[in-house]
Amino acid sequence: MAEIGVFYRKEFDPGAYTVALYHAQITAAKSGFRLSLHTFEGGTLAESSQQAPYIDGMLTFGPEPIDIEFLRVYERPSVICERVVPGCAYVAPDNFDMGRTAANHLLMLNHKRLAVALPGDPANLDSYHGSRFDGFIETAKDYGHPIKNKDQHFGAKEAATGITVAKALLAQSDLPDAIYVQNLPMALAAFHTLVSAGVEIPNDISFLGTTFAQLNSPSATDHTTPPLTSITFHKEEMGRQGVAYLISAAEGRAKCPIETLLPGVLVAGASTASSDLVISTN
Repeated sequence: MAEIGVFYRKEFDPGAYTVALYHAQITAAKSGFRLSLHTFEGGTLAESSQQAPYIDGMLTFGPEPIDIEFLRVYERPSVICERVVPGCAYVAPDNFDMGRTAANHLLMLNHKRLAVALPGDPANLDSYHGSRFDGFIETAKDYGHPIKNKDQHFGAKEAATGITVAKALLAQSDLPDAIYVQNLPMALAAFHTLVSAGVEIPNDISFLGTTFAQLNSPSATDHTTPPLTSITFHKEEMGRQGVAYLISAAEGRAKCPIETLLPGVLVAGASTASSDLVISTN
């Protein structure tokens, strides 16, 4: 039986991995292919692949630069998931479009002063969160509502940063109309801190986060009060399209490497509302 190997770097943020993996398995099974699972340390993908010389294609999550160089010369078809890597086949979120989708949603609600919070150093943002940031910033500017420096928040990808962001908002004389927090742990911590301080969401501020649902587990965003409006992408398509391409390539039907960007998707909640519909509590 033909086989596709899924190679996951141990240190990689799992993100959408489980959802993608589930749909990769379904796609492989429908085509008569078997799926095998492998983990590797960063920088050791070449060595790990030698333990599976029988596979007909490779789906990878989290390869580091040296691993990517190996994939460029790998003799079998390969696909990188969740990251755009020039010179390699990939299926990844369109992070710029996710940022644009977030800004469009908030601006269409008639919010004018937007804020944004994301992981990273503003002087050296990675292409992942940096692209979402660019999409958000550029869309707001195009609408005529550029985002001020004081409304741009950065820090480590952890809950503590969300708390810091919320405290910075509370320290201001007035809240922005809306905020988009890119990372889920940051968003949940910021959300909780604001609500605990007496901020009413969305009456006082519209709050937009992100979510990565895990198969049949309820999304964490369903457990906020109110339920968090969020931005995501179709994670299942990484596994489905990635494996479909590998099968096609293994069978000699693929004409060129896959280069797919998955657009941003708005998941409706109750934490954002039109400024025209905000209920006064005075």
